[in-house]
Amino acid sequence: MNIDRRTFFKGALLGGTAAAAGLAGCAPKAEIADTGGSDARDKEREAFEAAAAPIEPASVPENWDEEAEVIVVGSGAAGINAAIRLGQAGYQVLVLERNMELNGNSKHSSVFSNMGGHKAAEERKFAYPEYPYDVDRILEYVMSCQQQTGDPELVRAMLVEGPKCIDWMNEKAGAKWVPMNPSPAGAGMLEWEGMSTPTNGINVNLIPLQLLTEQAQKDGAEVRANSNVDTLVFDGGAVVGVKVTDEEGEKFIHATNCVILCAGGMEVNRAMMAKYSATTLQGIANIATPPNGTGECIRMGQGVGADLAGYDSTGAFDGGVWWRDYDEFDTEMDCHINKDGNQVVRQPWLRINRDGNRVPYIGTSARVYPYVNDASPSSEGLCETAAIEMSQPGGKTYCIFDSKYEQLMLDNYFGQVICRKGKILADDDPFYDRVPEYLRDWHTGFNDMVEAGVIRKCDTIEELEAALGLREGVLVDNVEKWNAACAAGEDYAATYKYPKEWLLALDEPPYYGAIVGGHVFGSKCGLKVNSDMQVISTEGAPIPGLYAAWHTAGGSAGEGNPAGKPLTGVFADLGLAFVGGYMAAGGVMKKDGRTDA
Repeated sequence: MNIDRRTFFKGALLGGTAAAAGLAGCAPKAEIADTGGSDARDKEREAFEAAAAPIEPASVPENWDEEAEVIVVGSGAAGINAAIRLGQAGYQVLVLERNMELNGNSKHSSVFSNMGGHKAAEERKFAYPEYPYDVDRILEYVMSCQQQTGDPELVRAMLVEGPKCIDWMNEKAGAKWVPMNPSPAGAGMLEWEGMSTPTNGINVNLIPLQLLTEQAQKDGAEVRANSNVDTLVFDGGAVVGVKVTDEEGEKFIHATNCVILCAGGMEVNRAMMAKYSATTLQGIANIATPPNGTGECIRMGQGVGADLAGYDSTGAFDGGVWWRDYDEFDTEMDCHINKDGNQVVRQPWLRINRDGNRVPYIGTSARVYPYVNDASPSSEGLCETAAIEMSQPGGKTYCIFDSKYEQLMLDNYFGQVICRKGKILADDDPFYDRVPEYLRDWHTGFNDMVEAGVIRKCDTIEELEAALGLREGVLVDNVEKWNAACAAGEDYAATYKYPKEWLLALDEPPYYGAIVGGHVFGSKCGLKVNSDMQVISTEGAPIPGLYAAWHTAGGSAGEGNPAGKPLTGVFADLGLAFVGGYMAAGGVMKKDGRTDA
């Protein structure tokens, strides 16, 4: 499924029944159109339920069209890592990608968040949340973040294998992961060497994923685009292949060893999210990636009896802008690729909820007192704020600022880092052509949102209050209290009070307001796996011939973890995928008694 920049910014739907509202100026938000009578609604309900239903497997054909030892479904970070490792261990690997372009969401991701334990971290004596890297102590910390809901053996395996994955990628897969900055904590946020320059802190991995794909091919893997896996082939006891539709038509491909599912999660499939992450769903404003995580591989696993793990958990950052309210039976979530200009609404402006209460804000350091940015990985602060925003009444936070935003953003006045910092790519940046157009200047996405009316721009606070749909007096009263607090130099919030320098009066029109919630990178609900990444049945046993890597696999962030604390799930999202593919390959090799070359 291909989608262009303007589609992201204008909020056009990929499915469902309504178009994104294009609100002009201070006009109130448009009401959802009447979708017809009861028959129409019944059909919409049926389509909604069908979008979340298990996909039944195909029976073994009389004759196979092709054969491969290991079939990897998906060519993103997980699939490519699995292909490289298995190819180097001597397996015949076939990678199948449904899209015309390879590498899925991974090429739109950025850094490899981690907790330490790898060689670069040990050289700097870094581990998170404290050094030394002690698996037992870090396991206790992660399980505490997950309120003890996760699988401790699975989390332990992640903590053991994750650092090995990083070193293996650098030493054997041709990767170039280096610390993001020279401080010890920089080792907790690895970036691809040469992808970040003085003017390019955006760091999308278009080129690195291409290079890793070339490495997989050098190691013997065949990588095919435009090859949609329709379902698994099941002989009643084991997964033995896949049914595929490609340019030549329908075919059956035999997997003599196993199938590894690496095709992302269910985050774009609103019907699945409503079924398996219902309480989290109300706070998800949009999905922060292209529309790839549509859940078919999870449904295929369910079709052969797989269990799920990770209910009501996602990997989310703050500042997802609500482009519209979803209809009950919309089957797909809106996708607005990360860093599309929402950096402005992710600053510590006046932030209230529907009831008029202040909404807490956690800086990128994830530290409450003082508000500094010397901790790492910084993504913990982003997912903490996401959880706060998602848990507000209606899953909505109202963010208010005035015309001073422009200079404050240019100066990075609030000292935020990573994707909360407004970035402008210089024309002479050596990697200018590698950065997608819409990521070169934060003004692009911001102005598109103002133009579309999802960031309301008004001359008075009263007009802004109405445009945001708040009841009369809620915003006006808060602005009066806010401006008084700014004059006095002391915040009136009940908790998480802003430092004095963050108290900037709202006194220079025009005034701006946006409704924000969770900006989700990936679902953390998916197929239940053991520490060897074997898919587990509803009876608790491994399903022969079937493995899954994150985010098709679930449970990496435990249960009921709305934004995936910590770090949106130990290795965040890109790193989690790389580690999942590495671990799945390791599980296959362990079964067969093979080791890394």
